Amino acid sequence: MKTRRQVAWLVCCSPALSFPAYAAVTDIGYVDAGIKPLSSEHTFFESVDGRVRLKWGLSLFAAGIVTDDVNFGYDRSIDGAAPTQKSPAWWEAAAKPGVLGEWDIQGGGTLFGGVQGSFAMTRGSRYGDAAGATPGHPENGRLDRAYLGWRSGGLWADTLGEDALTLSLGRQKFIFGDGFLVGDGYTDLGKYAGYYIGPSEAFEETAVASLDTRGWHGDLFYLKADQYVSGGPDNETSLNGVNIDYTWGERAKVGAAYLNLYDSDIATRDGMEVYNLRAKGVPLAHVPNLSLGGQWVHQDNDDEGIDEDGWYAQLTYTFENAPLRPQLAYRRAEFSENYDTLFYDFAGGWGNWFMGEIVGEYMLFNSNLEIDMVKASIQPRDDLETGLIGYRFRYHDTQAAGATDSDFAKELNLYADWTITEKLSLSAVYAVAFPDDGASERFMGNDETAQLFELYAFYRF
Repeated sequence: MKTRRQVAWLVCCSPALSFPAYAAVTDIGYVDAGIKPLSSEHTFFESVDGRVRLKWGLSLFAAGIVTDDVNFGYDRSIDGAAPTQKSPAWWEAAAKPGVLGEWDIQGGGTLFGGVQGSFAMTRGSRYGDAAGATPGHPENGRLDRAYLGWRSGGLWADTLGEDALTLSLGRQKFIFGDGFLVGDGYTDLGKYAGYYIGPSEAFEETAVASLDTRGWHGDLFYLKADQYVSGGPDNETSLNGVNIDYTWGERAKVGAAYLNLYDSDIATRDGMEVYNLRAKGVPLAHVPNLSLGGQWVHQDNDDEGIDEDGWYAQLTYTFENAPLRPQLAYRRAEFSENYDTLFYDFAGGWGNWFMGEIVGEYMLFNSNLEIDMVKASIQPRDDLETGLIGYRFRYHDTQAAGATDSDFAKELNLYADWTITEKLSLSAVYAVAFPDDGASERFMGNDETAQLFELYAFYRF
């Protein structure tokens, strides 16, 4: 459903902003022009003067997942939407080859362009994943990215800085903030396979102008998302927007965005306006390991009766000098009954923003929800992190959910991320979810404990 650990790798290893005490919710913002689309790059052509460069890269992904009573003992997804089997087991694989070209124009910045393919397959259960979204053992390849752009290089470097201005257009990934609202332009469903890995990320069409200067970052953008729909025409959504961030050294970062969804095949999105405010940082200078962050989104569409809000606030403390470098975090998130997640992304680590490897992946998707999250993690070695995340899920509006009890479920996730080499990483997660009455009502009275175990591998050439 989304791109998983490759996004987390980019967050950790790209030059994007990272506050030392705020790694849990590090803010990111980029288009493909900003952090190349290839997870690893190899130059196969370079001109004598070094001004023209062609590079290639290839990323491989694999995930294996086994479950037990994953839909609380029911053999269909929530509300009986799709058959799943009671305890499906499946695996996914994906490959993303790409080519990137750059041409340094003497005294005139850098032209660049790239293409990247995406091939995915799902095997195992005949209904695919635990949501039943990829039935029939699908496999498919598609062109995920194809774009052109220009970076300003040394132009205006004295006043604005190096590469202050970037212009790009085409099919590319675009993300601002921490991916809470916009980050993944494609959801891998049906014939496109790879629901969990989610290798396709690019928006169908984009035009982006970005400015970075003296702590300020701004984006003017046009985006068009084209989402596959089984048995019918694809859903398309077109929007214009503006995003702005200001970074105050290592103390704080604040941002705001506005989106105008002026054309969409989804009625509630057609004509929607979206307002976004966000902030994070270290509120107390004498307590540098304590960080605080939050975000608020308001969605308005008078024609469809949409007046919705989504927000979160998170407190994180890192024991920087303690053995194992433990970190503790608490987050409160709320989403009103018709809140639209739009193009949210898995960005920044487990729990952002697919909250719960069972409930957040396959049941409830950040709408009509109130979520409490507690996370504790340690780093036994520089290349290994492990942690435990606990969630409590409650309906924001019980009647809107078609239930009589507001308590949906509680979930625990135990995870480990191991960077074996610079090219190979491995992740493992064990998840268990305990249904409350609000869940059993929507799973036809089934109330078995759900369990899931998954392994994920990522290799980049």
